[in-house]
Amino acid sequence: MASRDGLQTACSVKERHTALEAVLGSATFLRNPRLGKLLSYLCAKSFAGEAASLKEYTIATDVFGRPADFDQSTDAIVRVEMHRLRKKLKEFYEGEGRDQPIEIVIHSGQYAPEFVERSAPAGWTNDGVSEPLIPAEVPEIDTRSRQRRRWILVSIVAAAVLFAAGVWINVRLHARASVLSNRPPESGVAVPGAGLPTWNPIRLLCGRTRSQRDREGNEWGPDAFFQGGSALEAPPQPIYRTRNAFLFLGARSGDFTYKIPLPAGIYELHLYFADTSYTPGISMEGGENTRFFNVSVNGITVLRNFDIIASVGPNTACERVFKDVQPDRDGYLHLMFNRAVGVPLLNGIAILPGIPHRMRPVRISTQDSAFTDKSGNTWSPDNYFLNGRVIAKFGIVSGPVDSQIYEGERYGNFSYAIPAAAGTYTLRLHFAETFFGPDEQGGGGAGDRIFDVYCNGTALLTRLDVFQEAGARHELIKTFHGIEPNAQGNVLVSFVPRVNYAMVSGLELIDETPQ
Repeated sequence: MASRDGLQTACSVKERHTALEAVLGSATFLRNPRLGKLLSYLCAKSFAGEAASLKEYTIATDVFGRPADFDQSTDAIVRVEMHRLRKKLKEFYEGEGRDQPIEIVIHSGQYAPEFVERSAPAGWTNDGVSEPLIPAEVPEIDTRSRQRRRWILVSIVAAAVLFAAGVWINVRLHARASVLSNRPPESGVAVPGAGLPTWNPIRLLCGRTRSQRDREGNEWGPDAFFQGGSALEAPPQPIYRTRNAFLFLGARSGDFTYKIPLPAGIYELHLYFADTSYTPGISMEGGENTRFFNVSVNGITVLRNFDIIASVGPNTACERVFKDVQPDRDGYLHLMFNRAVGVPLLNGIAILPGIPHRMRPVRISTQDSAFTDKSGNTWSPDNYFLNGRVIAKFGIVSGPVDSQIYEGERYGNFSYAIPAAAGTYTLRLHFAETFFGPDEQGGGGAGDRIFDVYCNGTALLTRLDVFQEAGARHELIKTFHGIEPNAQGNVLVSFVPRVNYAMVSGLELIDETPQ
């Protein structure tokens, strides 16, 4: 193996595993589990002698759960994540891993990792074991003794790795067993006393018999706990404002109920709808007033005469959020769907741990993967958008907040419809100009990008010029208070160009209700 100085060096299997474990156990990668998963996969293939099989397609399907029809020309997930991985490896070896004797290097344009012996820093012996250098007047430590200590160290690390792997496998098996043990009979009627662990969110694919994992890594289980209605399946087709179209291609339809066992506590309920039955035809008419129904939670009506198409349009994801949800006195959450005109339709149910009186924070990054910023906040991948395009930005952005927020950008004429429960919210928008500027690709500067931002039809920002306010490669955060969702249960944020394209890198929606 070639080291950085061009010499050929040998790197044992134990040394490679130790190098990998040092990276995966670091704070840098614990904050970025998605990148840890990617690195583990690449190294596992390398350890197995299968580095030649590492291709963009196999990485996309094996690591990121992309479907068999993955098209790398339209989905840059692998290239974006590989860039982030190389950046985080560099950050690790320049920081907390600066004393590591072996460096994992993945060259640009390649996927196979290399394990490179690094130059010994001050305070290291020639064999790479971290020990004080021995003064000339002190007799040299016996070679066998040093080797013995080295093997003990390696054995301890290897044992720790095996133990961690065993714990991980046990947790996964336990979680899997928990889900399986709580499945209802084939009829879909809930089993009294059956419940899911409070730490395990419930996600159900209505009308489906198989589980599936979404692009954020969450597992959705098959339909359960229902009574009545029938299962529907729609052919593959575009579903707007979602990254997970599969969620809306199956449904439970008719008059039906759900009786979901829940431990005592506060929960956040998400209901998912999309009407694919009525699309504009020759007469250019839609499907309004052809299907509307009522939805109740524990006997209280929460949606009355609910018309999916009137709320969001045809073939469009509709997500309604309800906070402060609790099981009824019998220990079940009761959902009821009753027809008014046409038949009720439901695609999915998610029940998440709730925050009393507040909706869980929403943080959206215009990137294809989740990450945790330096403040410990989790940012979700891009979602809820309509129109515009996304690009990855690899330059440095200055500012007090984690620059990783600005590694992506949605630009064009576009909008976000962020689902929100009733209440008032703080909306924060994150911008950074990385295209226009004297030293940037687009040249110019002030006046080269100007756009407006609206929220639920009201202007928040008029003639915004990010470069003029912050300069090139500096973050600009705009904060707005007292934001309320519209009648359709969304905070609709629209970005409208005036000169060149509008753009944004991140959106935050934080409930202002006191706990």
